[in-house]
Amino acid sequence: MTPLRDALLRPRSVPGRRLAGRRSGIAILVVIATLMVMTVVSTEVAYGARARNLVAAHQRDRVSAYWLARSGLNLYMLLLIANKELAKNDMLSGMAENLGIPIGDALWQMVPVLNTGLLRMVMGAGGDIEDVAEEDLAEIQQTGRAPAAAAATDEEGDGGMFDDKHFLDFDGDFNAEVQDHESRINVNAFARETATTVMDSPTGQQLFALMSGEEDEQYFLERGIDRWEVIGNLKDWVDLDNVRSGGLGGYEDTLYNTEDPPYLCKNAPFDSLEEVRLVAGWEGEVFDKYKEQLTVWGDPNGKVNITTADAAVIDSLVRACAQPRPMDAQLQQCNQTILATTFGFPPRNANDFIRRYRDNCGIELQQECITNKASTSSQTFTITSTGLVGTSSVTIMAVFDFSSGRSTGRLLHWRVD
Repeated sequence: MTPLRDALLRPRSVPGRRLAGRRSGIAILVVIATLMVMTVVSTEVAYGARARNLVAAHQRDRVSAYWLARSGLNLYMLLLIANKELAKNDMLSGMAENLGIPIGDALWQMVPVLNTGLLRMVMGAGGDIEDVAEEDLAEIQQTGRAPAAAAATDEEGDGGMFDDKHFLDFDGDFNAEVQDHESRINVNAFARETATTVMDSPTGQQLFALMSGEEDEQYFLERGIDRWEVIGNLKDWVDLDNVRSGGLGGYEDTLYNTEDPPYLCKNAPFDSLEEVRLVAGWEGEVFDKYKEQLTVWGDPNGKVNITTADAAVIDSLVRACAQPRPMDAQLQQCNQTILATTFGFPPRNANDFIRRYRDNCGIELQQECITNKASTSSQTFTITSTGLVGTSSVTIMAVFDFSSGRSTGRLLHWRVD
């Protein structure tokens, strides 16, 4: 084959076709890039929409939980108001006093917890709590909610208390409880005392008695902690002078100058119980050990309600006012004897309290000491109410003081978590 024929038969390269091939490749790249951008944008839009939807749902549930918590708090406020109004009734108070019942604190002690889970269970059981299974009661106590199957019984209307509309026919639950502050030792009472040393302070003496059980003495001995010094630091935090009231002496601010950052002794009452952690010696385990027996509200003179205080506070009162101070074994046996002979009824007054320990145990309590430190009524209460909706929960803690004579009480503290 000749070169000429080869040249004639060889396909010719067309410039237009080469350019079209390049353009089609660019178009494919543009389409792919556009699809990628649209995929990213649509995914981002969908993710953002879902995130906003979840946030909105959470905020909706949180608002519902807040108002459920307010509902529990308001119900307890009604209970406390009714409690105080009952105490003003002379006839009822006289009848209760004859029975040895302090009517001024009887109602709220009868209902220490308000729980929608328990109420739903009781309604589902036809109003009889004895028909509620023990495992269901345990679940209510742990979670604050009724088991789904049991709660559904009331919603169906078969065992409910109302035929057309149920009192608890709403989504979510609330769990509310009340605690009086006169059942604890008020560390702000130091601010009213005139004693220069903590050993002469009535509040200091009771705190030392609280820390004076055999186990407590061993606890402080092992850690090398002087009880009078840590109690004195509480007094120094609220009193007006700058001199330490413990046995070591010196200036109050020297305990806090080396902190990071340094701060000064407050020389004013505590605003909350957690503030006690700022006091030297109370930063950690000492506070955790005694925080259930301490308060910064309650009777301004530090009187303890002997009808509601726990065993540790009552024992501290006995130790502080007894001459001579009883040993732990004697005090424990005495408490068991008193419980058996009084059938659990609280003392009517300070004289009855003194009589119980003298007649049953031979423990002599000083009249003036008990009169100055003991009471039989509570005026300051903390209501803690938690609302639960879905996975959202809101807890409201409010402190109310009824000592001013106002029927609705005076709000001292409000916190929402």
